[in-house]
Amino acid sequence: MRVGVDTFTLHPLKLNPFGQLDLIQSMGLEGAQFGGLRSLSPTLDAGELRAVRERADSLGLYSQVSLSCTCNPLIVGLDPEAHRKAVGAEIALAAACGWHELHSSLGGGDERYLHAVPWTEHLAASTRFIRALGPVLRQHGSRINLETHGDTTTAELVRLVEDAGPDIAGICLDTANVLCHGEDPVLAARRAAPYTHLTHVKDAVAFFTDRGIRRQTLPPGRGAIDWRAVLPALAEYAPNLPLSIEDHKWLFQFPCFEKRWLALHPDLTLAEFAAFMRLVGQCQRRLAAGELGDPDACERIPFADDVKERLAAGGAYLKEMIAALGLQDRPHDDRPRSLSMTSPA
Repeated sequence: MRVGVDTFTLHPLKLNPFGQLDLIQSMGLEGAQFGGLRSLSPTLDAGELRAVRERADSLGLYSQVSLSCTCNPLIVGLDPEAHRKAVGAEIALAAACGWHELHSSLGGGDERYLHAVPWTEHLAASTRFIRALGPVLRQHGSRINLETHGDTTTAELVRLVEDAGPDIAGICLDTANVLCHGEDPVLAARRAAPYTHLTHVKDAVAFFTDRGIRRQTLPPGRGAIDWRAVLPALAEYAPNLPLSIEDHKWLFQFPCFEKRWLALHPDLTLAEFAAFMRLVGQCQRRLAAGELGDPDACERIPFADDVKERLAAGGAYLKEMIAALGLQDRPHDDRPRSLSMTSPA
């Protein structure tokens, strides 16, 4: 396992992709997961994209990219054929640069709760869309990995991947976003692990409000996630899985005590919700005892002022944990692993 950075973390520093890579290398981290291809080249110029890949390679860093638009046809605002052609063209461009494990998502989070079309239909339409991209994905040996964003649960993504095909669809596991759906991070990691090829690695604390739970993002090692259980669960299926730290501020709230929220999470079992509530209770006690920093005070510090310190601390923690667990990276190939490699020996 290698420890790198999702470059959204670096947005307050206002660095271009080359500056981001130089900073990552100077901090002793091992790679970058970039945002959409258009964030690297607004015109999708093949030469500009290759230059970013070549710089990462020259620094000995892994690099990965995201598609520039969502794979959810119900919110993208494009004609279906235009949508398919646009994403297909990006898949081909990325593959030409050696980027085959591609990040995407199904929305920004609110669609699950506020969109006029039921969320189940969003999932079905997105499955059909990825399946329609199968020929171009298979031609280039590529795969779209959907994030556990604020919208989609691990159970939903597992079903989507199995329906669309694990050779062309996978998961980008955000280790703390799962909390926003009442999922226990360890159980979520175990559920997603067979199909997880990319990560957004972050820690978090969660605590009670009158309506539900509030979650705060923290660097790995400073929150409540049990990394001694999460990392081996992922490494069992992907020993070379890149761990891309995605850190940011903002307090997320979700009304998990309300009937409508619960009805929109039919996969959430009583046993898992109990495990989640146990984690929240542990956070509550640690906050009351002063073992964790005050969330509001932390949020008042501009992220630009402490992003480097947070990133350095999270990276050091993960590297120490990887070493302690014996999960160091093996000789690797950045092309997607085949379906036959998605199960441990």
